[in-house]
Amino acid sequence: MLRSLYVILDYHIAAKDGEGGRVADFLFDDESWTVHYLVVQTESPFGKRNVLILPFALGQVDWKKRQLPVLLTCEQIRTSPPLESDMPIALQQESGLKLPGAHLRSMREVLGYHIHSADGEVGRVKDFIIEDTLWVVHHAVIALNAPPLRSILLSPESFRSLSWASKAAWVNLSLQEIKKSLPFDPSAPVNHDDVGRLYDYYSRPVCPPPPAESAGGSEVQQP
Repeated sequence: MLRSLYVILDYHIAAKDGEGGRVADFLFDDESWTVHYLVVQTESPFGKRNVLILPFALGQVDWKKRQLPVLLTCEQIRTSPPLESDMPIALQQESGLKLPGAHLRSMREVLGYHIHSADGEVGRVKDFIIEDTLWVVHHAVIALNAPPLRSILLSPESFRSLSWASKAAWVNLSLQEIKKSLPFDPSAPVNHDDVGRLYDYYSRPVCPPPPAESAGGSEVQQP
């Protein structure tokens, strides 16, 4: 299913045997646009520690409890590789490092990046929509800063480059092309399961409206 990543930030981690921490971040590759890791902030004997979890260990989000199940024990989470073992570009830059060929990005850090088109700045990164089977980014949600103010969806293929220093990203689109992009409505049904139930961008069930009825009480046939 398609799923919004922004809303899951700071959710509690539900391990197999208790609470395992909280969702601190997602790390994605800016070439393949695939999520490589979930970053979990967990407790250790030495204090709080950020560790890396592969996305394939994740279960279905519990939206009511604000929990993200992980198919690991608390001990397995605590002893997972630290964030420093595969640092995203932002952390490398902050540490004075820059490893050659680095393409790992912090989703939390990229949120808010200014988006520049061929016509200048057009908006900011607001969210990422992923497909939760292969954990590939399908869309970036962009909040436009020109009237009419709204959010739109851009494909990863639209992006030309991202810059940690400038806190910005450049796309290969004109302003007019961007304005024609698909609007983002997080409550609109975009997913369905094998029995036809509808879900929104958060993978929450969406109840379709009741069928319209004619004056005689029979359903109106839709074209």
